[in-house]
Amino acid sequence: MNRTSSRSVTFHCPFLLPGMEKPHAPGSFEVQTEDEPIDVSWEAYHRRMTIMLTSGGMTEAWPTTEEDLEAALAADRQAIGDGARS
Repeated sequence: MNRTSSRSVTFHCPFLLPGMEKPHAPGSFEVQTEDEPIDVSWEAYHRRMTIMLTSGGMTEAWPTTEEDLEAALAADRQAIGDGARS
């Protein structure tokens, strides 16, 4: 049986995830994580992630990885820090 969880992330600046052609507007977004069981003799799961992007009344599901999402959030934090120093 798959396990699903959800959390919210906030970007304060426009951001890009791998595969995006142009930056997405900042905001708070829902991240859904789905763990799929792996067919082995012990309990093991494969993680799949999707970020739900909302813009202009439309919602888009964008596949991503934990690493790519964390890198984008770190770049956002860096951009906020750089703006505070200017």
